[in-house]
This record gives sequence, C-alpha cells and structure tokens, in this order.
Amino acid sequence: MEFWFVVSQIVAISVPIALGWCLHKLSVLDDQFDAGLSRLVLNVALPCSIVASIDGNANLPGAGTLVGLMAATAVVYIVGLAVAFALTAFTRAPRGEAPSYRFAIAFGNCGFVGLPVISAILGNEALLYVAISLIPANIAMFGIGPALFSQGADEGSSGAGSLAARSAPSPARRLRTMLASLKTPTFFASLLVLVLALLGITDLGVAGDSIGIIGQAATPLALLVTGSSIARYRPLEMVGNMRAYVTAAGRLLIVPALSFAALLLFPLEPFLRAVIVLDNAMPVATAGVLFCLQAGGDAKPMAQATFLSVVGSVLTIPAVTMLVGSS
Repeated sequence: MEFWFVVSQIVAISVPIALGWCLHKLSVLDDQFDAGLSRLVLNVALPCSIVASIDGNANLPGAGTLVGLMAATAVVYIVGLAVAFALTAFTRAPRGEAPSYRFAIAFGNCGFVGLPVISAILGNEALLYVAISLIPANIAMFGIGPALFSQGADEGSSGAGSLAARSAPSPARRLRTMLASLKTPTFFASLLVLVLALLGITDLGVAGDSIGIIGQAATPLALLVTGSSIARYRPLEMVGNMRAYVTAAGRLLIVPALSFAALLLFPLEPFLRAVIVLDNAMPVATAGVLFCLQAGGDAKPMAQATFLSVVGSVLTIPAVTMLVGSS
C-alpha cells in the first residue's frame, strides 16, 4: 500500500473531524446536538451501511472464512486484554484508575469510528468483514468491559463487608446486562449480514438501494461528531497525565502491532488481516466512560485516554496501515 495514498486518505478523514471541531467552537454544534446525531448514526446510518455492504457483493466469503474471521477477532481481544493488564501493572496505576486504563487499551471504537475510517482506507469491500468482526467485538466489550470496572470497585473496597462488596452484581445479573447491551441496531445488522452471507443472498433490490443511500451518511456524520466531541475537552486538562499517554500508545500502537504478529499464525488473507488489525487500531471506545460512571468511578482518566487516542490516531492509523500493507 503506497504511503502517499494512505496519507491522502487520512487527510480526507481528518478534514471533517477538524470541521466538526470548528463547528462546535462556533456553537453550530453543541453537546445536545452531538448526542442526537450520535443516536442517528448508531441506530440508523451505521446499521444501514453494514447491511448495504452485502448488497451487490459478488465475492462473498465462504463459511470457513467467516468463522476464521470471528475466531481471529477473538484472538485479537485476548491480546488486547493481556497488553492492558501488563501496561497497567508496568505504570503502577492506582486501583481506582486501573480499570479505565485497562478498558481503554483493550477496546477500540470499532463501529462508530472504525467502520467509516476502514471504508475510506480499504474501500467499501471491507465493510462486510468489519461487520462480521463486530459480532465477537461487541460480545467481548459488553461482556468483559463492565466486569473490568466491577473488579476495580471490588479491589478498591475496604473490607469484605463493604457496601461495594455487598452490592457487587451476581454472574447471572452480569450476563443479563451483557445480553441487554448487545440489543443494538448495529449488532443486529451485523448478525443479519452474517446470515445473508451464509445464505449467499447479495441482491436486496430496491430496499438495498434505499438502505445504501441512508448508509452513505454514516461516514461524514460520524467524523463530524468525532471532531465535535474533541472540542468538549479542555486540552490542558487532558494532556497532563503520563499514564494516559502510555494507555493511548498501548491502544493505538502496541495492541495493533502484537495483534498483527499473532494473526500471522492464522491462515488469513492479507486483506482480512488488514481489516482486523486496522479495526483494532481505532481510538478508545466511548462506552468506557459509561461503564466507568455506572461503576461509580472517576471518569477523568478515561476521558484523558480517549482524548489522546482520538488526537493521536490521526498519526498512528497511517503507520498501522503501512504495517498491514507490507504483509
């Protein structure tokens, strides 16, 4: 993959992000509008873009390829969690902050940011594979993510009889919470694409054309919201935490590099490997802030890591793209 092509694609992605930042500063966009736009993207535009990825796709992968793709994605998350625990131990993160750093390292924004970015870099053909990989990705994030913060709350509690220990959710409740978290349009769209791919259905007719038109809004809207969300942070408050820098480096560079090395052991086509690694080179997943607040934790370390990862990804995604393009 040519270096200047990658750079041009990243510049093309960065312009709407910068525009979103400017529009927020000019009060054209605000937090309330961003929230509504985010819901529109997550609940309508992104699911439509996922379903549209199979419409007219004449080169559907076989069942073995799809299973291998999901298995390889699961391996990548195992790598991410291992890096997360290793780096938080290395930085001696306080117990109250460690869950935020672990989540930030292990889980990237594969859907909201990953789908449009990978589509811009690798083309619409990659959307089908990203959609399939989102199935194990969502299961991992909504299954393991809350448990990381629950573990942190238990570790930070003083004494076995503390209120935090007594109110810790049971495994059954955690399972119900995870299953409830998976009930999203994006997840169901990914499941639908998997079923259609296994059945060999690629012609969605007029419905497919309409869905595709709506799905085209996903990329520009998602990038505008990303830029607007950056404008919410005060830069000086976000750049003073060294552990957040290590966390961002782990998320953007270390996890993708080690994932790439691990996936070389799998009989995957280079294109599929590139899709998986690039999708795991995205900034921190925004769900981390919600999990942190739900567990009663301090969201500032998570916000710092998220901010640095969003800004840093403009530079690191081209580097990761060159890495996967060299294989």
